[in-house]
Amino acid sequence: MLCRDGGKQQATSGMFLKRWALVSVGCVATALAIAGAILPGLPTTPFLLVALWAFARSSETLNAHLHRIPLLSHALAEAHRFEERRAIRPGVKATAISVAWLSVFVTAVSTGLARPVLVSCVAGAAVLGTVAMMWIPTDRS
Repeated sequence: MLCRDGGKQQATSGMFLKRWALVSVGCVATALAIAGAILPGLPTTPFLLVALWAFARSSETLNAHLHRIPLLSHALAEAHRFEERRAIRPGVKATAISVAWLSVFVTAVSTGLARPVLVSCVAGAAVLGTVAMMWIPTDRS
């Protein structure tokens, strides 16, 4: 990729860095989505949406691999539904809100409220998740 015009070489290296950054974001988001599919309290769909976004802009191959991960098939279906309708099914919203607040409860009980900063952070995340779920339109079909 040697170019006599320094501007073209900088543009090429800039595109490479952007692609590398997007692939990195996609890989981290995929790992977090897989962890979310296994661990209660960690969401799957938001990380999956980030991975889909990043891979769609950087790597068709990784995007195709993402679609073939069996553990993420349900979350992928929900992500595609959201992409098409820009709304979330009521059951998905209820599950997300319930799991968020269950995480607050489990954190509070397991720490015996001895770590108020941790419980506050988890509660703050639950509040943000609840607000997001209420803000996003509900798919009534």
